[in-house]
Amino acid sequence: MAFNTVIPYTSSVGSKFLINFKDFIQQDFSLPVVDVSLFLVESTEVGLGLRDLIALTRIIKDFLNENQVVLYYYCDTSDSDIFISPRNQKMQPQEFRHSLFNALFDLMKVTDFVKDEIIIEDPANNTHYISLITKVADKSSLTEVSVAVQQMNDK
Repeated sequence: MAFNTVIPYTSSVGSKFLINFKDFIQQDFSLPVVDVSLFLVESTEVGLGLRDLIALTRIIKDFLNENQVVLYYYCDTSDSDIFISPRNQKMQPQEFRHSLFNALFDLMKVTDFVKDEIIIEDPANNTHYISLITKVADKSSLTEVSVAVQQMNDK
């Protein structure tokens, strides 16, 4: 099954986003691996509140509930579209995104899912942060993908 789903979202402050679910490059796994990306299309001067962040997380959770997949979330290194509070200024943008994504998923107390967090140290290109999520029943597929992603890094 091929995935290429785009879901628009407008925040309470008027920022416009696209949540894109598409096939991961490598697809020789027992379950499809779907890459999720969040694109800021139109920004406002006001940052997102917790309500909007939870709404975005619910969209991802709903996608996982409706599909038997392993979700792949890679935190990019751009810093132009993210507000990092003064208490988190020491974090790289991708580390902040990673922490925020995982905290929101944990906040929703999603017990039907398991996740794996992969952190790849890369002094030349910043540290890479990846989250993999799937249903508890498909935990073996998560492990399979996690091992493969880490092996890709070793090459």
